[in-house]
Amino acid sequence: MKRYIAGLACAATAVVSVPALASTAHAKAADPVAALKAKLVSGQGVNFVDRTKIYAQGQKSQVGADRKGVLQFGPSGVVASDQTGKLRIDKETLKAIEELSSSDEAEEGSAEDVANKLFRGLVKPERVVRVGNTSYVSGGAFGEFLPEGKTWLRFPQATLGFVGSVTQPVNAAEPTTLKALLAHATTKRVGFYSGKITWGELAKVSPWFRASQSDALPKGASKTVVNWKLYVGADQLPKRLTTSYALNTRTTTVYDTVYSGWGTKVSVKAPAPETVAKINELQLEKPEASLSILRDGVGALVDRPATGASRR
Repeated sequence: MKRYIAGLACAATAVVSVPALASTAHAKAADPVAALKAKLVSGQGVNFVDRTKIYAQGQKSQVGADRKGVLQFGPSGVVASDQTGKLRIDKETLKAIEELSSSDEAEEGSAEDVANKLFRGLVKPERVVRVGNTSYVSGGAFGEFLPEGKTWLRFPQATLGFVGSVTQPVNAAEPTTLKALLAHATTKRVGFYSGKITWGELAKVSPWFRASQSDALPKGASKTVVNWKLYVGADQLPKRLTTSYALNTRTTTVYDTVYSGWGTKVSVKAPAPETVAKINELQLEKPEASLSILRDGVGALVDRPATGASRR
């Protein structure tokens, strides 16, 4: 009898062990970072679409910008991207911009003329191609200042352009960023994670975030808190990422990004050299001021700092 009972105990242990092992294997498989790293194949990538919304207390939400694009992978992560975005400007502001830009009174090259061209460009789509650490911008605000025959502007440092400065700054397709987000997760359940992270922490791990800030985080902004929610599919790959932060006590910015087509063939290439202008070729009195325009110019249309910074 003792032998029979012992046999049953061994059998029971074996039965219990099988699902336990299966559960452990499932736990290891249910790892979004590992799933993402498995997709880091040269020549492949993912599509993304995102939208920026502004929520002001007591007012209807307002769409600030729309953007779509592709990310190209290499063995270590995102190596190139191609995105097109456009600011969503309200009718009243758009009418004022049209009135300004249609004025013939401004002297060519004057501050007023520059402002008119800047605003005129802001209502147009902007395309940004990034290859490695080099960024190329076409259309949008800078398209108004390119010399004849040039359609692209090459920036000496990483940037996501004007629209990129007011759209999703967090990229769940970056392994280092995804790992950092999950390390701060306060909610974890099947297909969903959420938590908080700061701009300072993102700046340390995310090339995409740094590019969204044109490689210069506003003074005092490192402690800005970002709330995030991540939805993953059965394959553990990111499907949707929403992030938000407070502009001030009454206004919140929300970014909503959807990822699709993981493993899609992607080939992002730099524009033809003959179509590219350098910063010093811009038709501006001080071309180097373009970096300041990039960081501060949008502030006239879209409120964006957190932490009281006056950069955007």
